[in-house]
Amino acid sequence: MPSQRVLAVTALAALGGLAGLLSAGGSGSADDSQATSQVRGGLVSAAAAGTVGEENALPGTREWRITAAQGRASGLAAYAGATTASPGDKVPLFLKGEGPVQATAYRLGWYAGAGARQVQQAVYQATPQTGAPASWTSTATVDTTGWPEGAYLIRLDLGAASRYVPLTVTTGRNGVAGRVVVVTSPMTWAATGRATSAQQGGKVTLNRPYLTGDGSGGLLAEAGLIAQIERTGTDVVYLTDADLATAPELADGATALLVDGDSRYWTARMRNAVNDAVEGGTNLAFFGAGSAQTNVVLQGADGRTFTVAALATASSTRLTGSAATCTAAEPTGLRVTDPSWWGFRGTSADNGEVLPQLVSGRLDRLNESQGATVVASADLDCGATQATSYLEKDSGAGIFTAGTQAWACTISNACTDASGRRIQVDARSQQVAVMVTRNVVQTFATAKAARNLP
Repeated sequence: MPSQRVLAVTALAALGGLAGLLSAGGSGSADDSQATSQVRGGLVSAAAAGTVGEENALPGTREWRITAAQGRASGLAAYAGATTASPGDKVPLFLKGEGPVQATAYRLGWYAGAGARQVQQAVYQATPQTGAPASWTSTATVDTTGWPEGAYLIRLDLGAASRYVPLTVTTGRNGVAGRVVVVTSPMTWAATGRATSAQQGGKVTLNRPYLTGDGSGGLLAEAGLIAQIERTGTDVVYLTDADLATAPELADGATALLVDGDSRYWTARMRNAVNDAVEGGTNLAFFGAGSAQTNVVLQGADGRTFTVAALATASSTRLTGSAATCTAAEPTGLRVTDPSWWGFRGTSADNGEVLPQLVSGRLDRLNESQGATVVASADLDCGATQATSYLEKDSGAGIFTAGTQAWACTISNACTDASGRRIQVDARSQQVAVMVTRNVVQTFATAKAARNLP
């Protein structure tokens, strides 16, 4: 008879077809019946008015992925004039290059393992812009009429070069009470890779291309996490950190806030609003590390420029139950310390089992005064102990903190080393991270989740 471990891995494959979405590359359509002539020049299909589950039942494609060579090629740079749009909004696009650019909009999700669905295709004109990106002229407008809500990557192709522009389409800015909210973090993406502006007193702007993820910021590395969230069928809505920074009251009454990967740069009002929501019973998951640890001050009402202030260690620790610690110079293993924790359901995780390479990049340690439970950990070269943790609040809210920057990219198989080269993730670590994520999402889809757990 197969072992429990073999049965668990078999079950995970049945749940996800992980190889399709989470492979390092890949191209080709998940449904080859969709002819090119049907998608060229406009909307591929009408907006899905139903649930996330109904949306993900539509045909997907793997054509959204950019190859390493396309991402390295010069001659194209771009950014959008907004991080978030309401369905039907027209978003300015700023393109630097020479010649026609093919723009293809992909909604991220599960889609039977393909990872995205093509929603629109158009051709725009790039021009040789001069000066700082904030002074570029918009040469195109993206019309989101008919786009379903979700997280999008707009793939741009010009000659040998390809880039992404991320965009969130949502009705969530009208309020998210009673909803499960996925929060992406373009403010953190804008600061990532910019050592000078990301220091205290530095100014960061969203009016320029992201340096990482082939222009996607962190969204490319987090695409697999979004796929697994939507694979659960949970009817999620999307917001960005910039939405919460400019209107922190949006967190009020949410069933859960799922923070999708690296999210370090928060305003004080944003942090306070999320903390108030948690005290009211909103569940909170951080699928990264160092979350909410750096305070920023907005410059202007649109939230597209901010100044980096001091670390906010005390207030971020109260929110997450953890505190940032040293970074991992090399990837190391995450050791399971509490296999009975409900998040490990379906993984057959053993006490003391080490999940290779799952601890990497920015890391968290436990703050014992907050009362969180360590469910997995790693001993670090700096003498500290990394912690993946779960915390229950008096309000009934549950808080999960991955405690490692590698969590999202492991699920997506999109982790890179310091030089930007792809690291092949460990299959067992990926499988466990996938199942834990799914368990957290499904459990947190009920408000005050801790009151419903054994």
